[in-house]
Amino acid sequence: MEKEISNTSPYDENFLDCFRTLWQFGDWESLANMDCNILKYHQDRAKLALLVAAGHIQRGNMAEGKQFIRLSQDWGCNKKLLSQILIAGVHNSLGRLAVLTGQQSRAFKHFERSIETYVPGCTVSLITQSRIGKQLAMLGLSSNLLELMIEAKDNIKEIPTYSSPSSIGLTESIETLKKQYAELSLQLKKQSDDLIIVRTFLESSFKREILNATKQIEAFIGVQGYFNSGELPNLSTEKHSWPVSPDFALYLIELLESNDYDLIIEFGSGISTVIMAKTLAKIADHQSNSKVKIVSFEHLQQYYNQTLASLKKTGLVDAVQLIHSPLLPYLASNGNTYSYYSCQKVLEDLSITYSIASLRVFVLVDGPPASTGKHARYPAMPAVLTHFRGAHIDILLDDYIRDDEKEIVQLWKTELLDNDYSFIVTERKLEKEAYLISIGSSKTNK
Repeated sequence: MEKEISNTSPYDENFLDCFRTLWQFGDWESLANMDCNILKYHQDRAKLALLVAAGHIQRGNMAEGKQFIRLSQDWGCNKKLLSQILIAGVHNSLGRLAVLTGQQSRAFKHFERSIETYVPGCTVSLITQSRIGKQLAMLGLSSNLLELMIEAKDNIKEIPTYSSPSSIGLTESIETLKKQYAELSLQLKKQSDDLIIVRTFLESSFKREILNATKQIEAFIGVQGYFNSGELPNLSTEKHSWPVSPDFALYLIELLESNDYDLIIEFGSGISTVIMAKTLAKIADHQSNSKVKIVSFEHLQQYYNQTLASLKKTGLVDAVQLIHSPLLPYLASNGNTYSYYSCQKVLEDLSITYSIASLRVFVLVDGPPASTGKHARYPAMPAVLTHFRGAHIDILLDDYIRDDEKEIVQLWKTELLDNDYSFIVTERKLEKEAYLISIGSSKTNK
């Protein structure tokens, strides 16, 4: 239809009929795409511009709609016709709203009233059905709804009647339009809020099902592990609660397998301590000269006892130097004081027993918890560097998904750059994310 109009002479008497047909059938897109230049020389340009304005308004292009309304007024459009088109537009908008809210009979009546307002006396029923089909397509709804609306149209006798087009003034028309659009917006907002509630419910249900499936998988693996080794799994049967995420545990094993570390330092003990001890024991089975020392600091007596019990159960208690280290004030070089493990003397003694130049150190930072203070894990890097500068040091920070850990990494990187350290960083997208900083001897900062 649009192509046919574009090729029509500006003075063609059928030009206005083509625009009316587009309006009647609700082809708002074709109307809105009309170029002002093809209108301005036509003798019916005021009416044409008004119909183009209706197309823009129905598509939500309010600024363009107002522009064509002003143009129509400038070209001499009378107030009665302007009122008819605006009120017809209100009915069409309310019809679409009624469709979205499941009020099919009300929707049919509004679409029907929209057409009657501007084109009285026409074959309203057939045109209404064509208009509804176009509006359903615009809303992305099935055309099957049209049959339901036809069946339901007689279930409602009356709908709100707006001021008569013959007597209403332009100001009153605009005010009526504003009020009805406000009503439309309010109901659409309510519908949007309802959709958000549904989405939240679905997301919660999906998450609950995923957590339950994860719990069942962990429990199954735990049962299999018990029958294979006689060891009870270190997890809670009440919830998904591996002390470390499985993907983090696997990454930890990969690092120990692929790097020839001499010393492992852990801040915050737990199942990770057992995993590292078991991994090193397996490595030692096929590397007779493998002798790696693990030193783990834990500030809470309860967790110290749990880790110690796990190490004893697995026969690895002698593979780890597990140290109960209460938190003490730690004055960092940045001038801030943190609550951190009382580890300085142990680290100093360790540094004396190794040749720093050839030493490869792995540091796992999984404590203390964030509840002990802002940037609670920051002291790990400066504490280690104080005693092991010159060694190759890999520092792995768990829980990088949290903002506090991200800020800690930025503080570390700034400190390394300020002190002319060379380093490479690796971010791993795990369940709780992890961040690895490798401090080496080459100037490679990324």
